[in-house]
Amino acid sequence: MFTIGYLAEKELQKNAHLNFLTNKCWTLAEINLEEQVAHQENLDAIIIFEDTMSETCFWLMKLKKQVKVPVFLLSAIDESRSNIVYLQLGAQACFSMKMEAEELYYTLTNLLSHYSNKSSHLSTKTSTSSKQKEIELIPRNLSVLIDGIIEVALTKKEYHALEMLYNNPGQTISYNELKEKLWNSEMNVEDKNYRVANIMFHLRNKIEISVTNPRFIKTVRSKGYMLDIK
Repeated sequence: MFTIGYLAEKELQKNAHLNFLTNKCWTLAEINLEEQVAHQENLDAIIIFEDTMSETCFWLMKLKKQVKVPVFLLSAIDESRSNIVYLQLGAQACFSMKMEAEELYYTLTNLLSHYSNKSSHLSTKTSTSSKQKEIELIPRNLSVLIDGIIEVALTKKEYHALEMLYNNPGQTISYNELKEKLWNSEMNVEDKNYRVANIMFHLRNKIEISVTNPRFIKTVRSKGYMLDIK
């Protein structure tokens, strides 16, 4: 069961196609372009009843900009050249008014079921992808989960270095900030940049596919490192 909006130049007194859909418990409502903009989220599709080509083309051009639902056309003329123009303007399919009402019903049912399933699949896929983190720290294990699939064990210093980057995504963490975080308790104040670089080298070897073209840990020349995650 679907909700269909329809556009017609002339008032439709009795229409076998609409009556058949109504009898199949479809919800049908005549609309205008302004109403469609406001209520398009309630519709599964739009049917245009063609009368004149100029008006039909105008409607298709407007709807192409305003709606995401499929637009079907019932053509009184049923002329191939006109249908080609309508399809170029965004009509999902063109049918002849001569088509049996039952045939139209089953055709639209199949098309809309496919459209709904595809949209649902894409929505689920997008939702799943948005929830899955590229990198997720697991404190109790001193490890990191990559793409929700691979868990990689880290040393304590590797974990703390990654944790600092993880808590400041997209921001450069300087050598000094990393040194203070990793060796703050040590009395030796010698330059430890090479130690930071060594930690990052081993960290990249564990979590990156390519250490020469890292996906996550970016080097900010002469400054430090940055974690690049979306």
